Amino acid sequence: MKSIVVPVNFSSCAANAARYAADLAQVIHADLHLIHVIQVSVNSAELMMTQSLYEEVIESAAAALKQLQFELTRRTDNRIKVDTTLGAGNVDTNVKDLCLQLKPYAIVLGAAGPSLEKFLAGSTVVSLLNNPDHPVLIVPEKSEFQQFRRILLACDPEDIGSDVANTLPLIKELQEKFGSRIDIVTVETSRVEEGVLEYLGHHEADLIMVFPKKHGFFDFHVSQSRKLALHSPVPVLSLHA
Repeated sequence: MKSIVVPVNFSSCAANAARYAADLAQVIHADLHLIHVIQVSVNSAELMMTQSLYEEVIESAAAALKQLQFELTRRTDNRIKVDTTLGAGNVDTNVKDLCLQLKPYAIVLGAAGPSLEKFLAGSTVVSLLNNPDHPVLIVPEKSEFQQFRRILLACDPEDIGSDVANTLPLIKELQEKFGSRIDIVTVETSRVEEGVLEYLGHHEADLIMVFPKKHGFFDFHVSQSRKLALHSPVPVLSLHA
């Protein structure tokens, strides 16, 4: 059974990403797995959080996680299985450990605020975007799930002979599941921003697929595609062929 992993921190953008993931899970017949990680600050002298306060935080987080689980189960009319994990410590480590166990179809992350740049610059899970084993789907805060009727596959010329070919099974699956039209746009590495924005100015897209393996996801979105990160309402799927 396919699984979709969604790290949540109970913010509005994380909740939206969870709803988006739940809707997607219905279509592709996947389980949904929510994970929340309590980050505990420790210095050499003392715990920054008392035991009683820590227990209150755990209780509150567990209740919030259960409530979100209930809302998503009701949203999908109990058609998908929604599991939860409550962890403590490092977010990145906890999520990666869960992914090693589940081998998910994708990791879905919510983009905080109006820009992906803001999310990438401040997130504790930035390294998940360079995860070599699982696709990572970034969902802008205001995005609602739509069938992937039109997909933009953005790549540079070097990707054509390697990465694009390696992802043909996924592309075929999306076409079969959604009846997707795949538009491949090749741009120079230094002009990703201009090429993708020009395409979006004249064509609709429900999903953008990119290959961060060569360039680094962080560099791709922040340095070379600043306008895309700031203004595109379209979810971005980071692929690792």
